[in-house]
Formats: sequence, structure tokens, C-alpha cells
Amino acid sequence: MSPNLVCLYASVLKKYLFIVLMALLSISAGAYTKLTPETRNFVSLHADLGYAGLLHKIEGQKPSSGIQMEAGVGYRLFHNNFIFTLGAEAMYAMYANGMNKLDVTIPMRDTEGELFGMHVMTDKARDISHMANVNIPILFGGEWGRVYFMVGPKVSLNFMGKASSKAEVTTYGEYEHYYDDFYNMTNHQFESGRKMSSAKMDIRWNFNIMAHVEVGGRIGHMFKHPGFRTNPDKIRMYLAVYADYGLLDVHQKGSGQPLFQYRETQEGVQFYIQPLMKSDVADATAFHNLSVGIKYTVAFELPKSGKSYIYDYHKVSSGYIKRGGNQSIQ
Repeated sequence: MSPNLVCLYASVLKKYLFIVLMALLSISAGAYTKLTPETRNFVSLHADLGYAGLLHKIEGQKPSSGIQMEAGVGYRLFHNNFIFTLGAEAMYAMYANGMNKLDVTIPMRDTEGELFGMHVMTDKARDISHMANVNIPILFGGEWGRVYFMVGPKVSLNFMGKASSKAEVTTYGEYEHYYDDFYNMTNHQFESGRKMSSAKMDIRWNFNIMAHVEVGGRIGHMFKHPGFRTNPDKIRMYLAVYADYGLLDVHQKGSGQPLFQYRETQEGVQFYIQPLMKSDVADATAFHNLSVGIKYTVAFELPKSGKSYIYDYHKVSSGYIKRGGNQSIQ
């Protein structure tokens, strides 16, 4: 799939996500009022798994793709058909980025003093970026029967980021006065398919706010656990599809290095392939994260405060009958 087509799909998805958010918020606003009020409080646990994308507009580079996982705990208020959730969750995302092939010629001089061109070709170049954040979701929505939805922002704070790269490198020598090029001469650093990799480098991702939407339903009735049979409303299970889109640029700009570098050492020439997020190419564009996947939630209802009856001997002896009860000790 071409980079332009991927960006077009992302742009259309963002527009539809905004429309869905506005529509669902309008519906949830009307779900708050009811003639017979019902209020329940829950503690919820959830786990998410989905596709992760890192969207950018770097010419000739495809958006990074990967996987995202989340796990969290929260408080859920159910009032009539209205839902409010406040929680905290740990998020981990991994983005793989396929880098373009490179063909670079380095002017060099051999041990006999002759000039030649060292061709350096990289293949199967790839880098991987890691992101670990703490998210604070603040969500609103509605629940009717077994169908529900929630929308709202997620505040996202980064606490870990890493990036590394790897590639296969082929080098050969080209002389003006020789008809054939020189291959596979390790003593001259002419090698084919030599694997090269970098160490993991630290990345600092920016503070982010993500727009979140999820739509799903209750599935607790499908299980035969005694807790779900005897208390179907006290322990609720949900399965939903969700989408997260980062509204802010998550890449922290800095003095990025060129994607390809080389350096002369005592052992010869060393080559370096920078991870995209650590390169100067990334300093010229904005990056927005996108995730679409499945969310599983289980909610446990908190105990309700019942009526309190305090025994008063003087009231009972005088025949007092307390509202809510019809017994007394004579």
C-alpha cells in the first residue's frame, strides 16, 4: 500500500472518528435523565489489544505499524442509562518501520594508494520503536440493555521509550581502470549480506491527549460462573471495539542524526543505520499515534448503603413504629 493511500485512509478515519464522537456525546447527554432514577457504582478492570500505527508525512516512508496493549483499573458510575468512567491504565506500543534501501558510494583509497569507490548497499533495513505510557481515561457514554458506548479524552504520560535498527549491508569496490568490480574480499571490507544492528537507544515521547471511542456489549450471560448466574448485575462483563487517536505530536524534536552514517576506525569503515525516530528526517514532521482493537472489561458493583435502624428502647416501649419496619419489642 502506498504512503499516500495510507495517509488518505488515516485522514478519512479521523473525520469519521470525530463525527462518531460528536454523535455519541449527544446521545449520552440524553441518557442522564429518567423518571425512576437508578444509580450504581462499579470498580472495573480492563485489557485492550489492537493494531498500532504511527502516522507521519515523511516523503517516501510508509507510516510505522505495530501492536498496542493496555491494562487498567477504573471507577464506573452507572446512572440510569448514563455511564461515567475515570481510571488509570498502563499502555505499551511497539512500532516497526521498514526503511528504504540505500545505495551510497564512498570515495576511498586502498592500501596501495589507488582511488576507488566503495559501494554500500543496505537491504532489509528495519527499525523498531517502543513506547510505554500511563494513561488517564475520562470517558462518558450510555448503556441500554446489553449495548453500550463510551467516548472521551485520554491523558497520556510517557515513562519509557526505546528504538533500535538493523539491516543487511553489501559492499563492493569499483575502480575506473578495472572492468569488473571487486566483491567478497573481506580483507578489503567487500562483503555480501553482512548483518548490522544498533543498540537500543532511549527516546522521550511527548505528552499526549488521545480521543477515545468504544462500542460494545455485555457478555456476562454467556459464562456459567456462579457469580454471573446469581448476581448478573453485580458482576458485569463487556466486550467492545475501540479506537484511539493522538491529537498531539508525540515525537520530541532534537538533534537527530542522518539515517546513514559511516566512520573510519582502526578496523576499517564502520556503517550506521539510525532508527527513524532518532534521525534528522523525523525532526521535520509530526507523528500521531493511532490504535484500533478489542477491549475486554469486567466490572464489580460496590456495596450499596442500606437503611440504618437504631434501636431506641423508649420509642419502642411507647409503641413507636419506625418507617420501613413494623415490629417492636413489648
